[in-house]
Amino acid sequence: MRRCHLRGRGNILKRQLVHVGAFNLSLRLKQVRIEHMDARDLLRMLLNRPATLVYLDPPYLMKRDTKYRIDANEQKFHEDLMELCCKAKCMVLISGYDNPLYRSFLTKQSGWEREEIETHTRDTKGKDLSRTEILWKNKPFVKAARTGQLPIRLTRKEKENHKINPERT
Repeated sequence: MRRCHLRGRGNILKRQLVHVGAFNLSLRLKQVRIEHMDARDLLRMLLNRPATLVYLDPPYLMKRDTKYRIDANEQKFHEDLMELCCKAKCMVLISGYDNPLYRSFLTKQSGWEREEIETHTRDTKGKDLSRTEILWKNKPFVKAARTGQLPIRLTRKEKENHKINPERT
C-alpha cells in the first residue's frame, strides 16, 4: 500500500501519470481531452480504442450527508459502468473508495489490479478525515505501464494511412 498525504483527488492522477512516465503523459497535456459527460457514453465511444487511456473518477457509491446538484449515486449507474469497464479494450484507470460492487467486477481474475493509497480529505465542515483511495487498473493499462508501450500494433495499411488509434473489435 502506498502512503500519500497530498490533498485533493487530482493529485492521484498526477502521481499516476508520473508513475507511468514511460508514456511521458505529464509533458503532453496538450493531447489530453477532458470530457464532462456521462462516463457510460464516454466509454461506449472509446471502448475499442486500445491506445486511449480513460481515467474515471465516478461519483462515490456510498451514503452521503450532502447531495450534489447532479448525482449518479444509483446502483444501476455503477453496475452499467462496471460492465462497460470490463468490456473495454482501451486502457482504464478508475479512482474511488472501496465498495462491494466494484470489488465484484474489478477482480484479478478479470484482469484488474488495484492499488490502495492512504490519503486525507476534508468534509464539508472542514474536518480532516483519513481515507483509503483505490486505483483500479485494467489489464491493457497495467501492460502498457510495465512495458512503456501502447497496447496496439498497427497494420502496414494503418501506418500508410497515418492511423494512430484505430478501433479494434
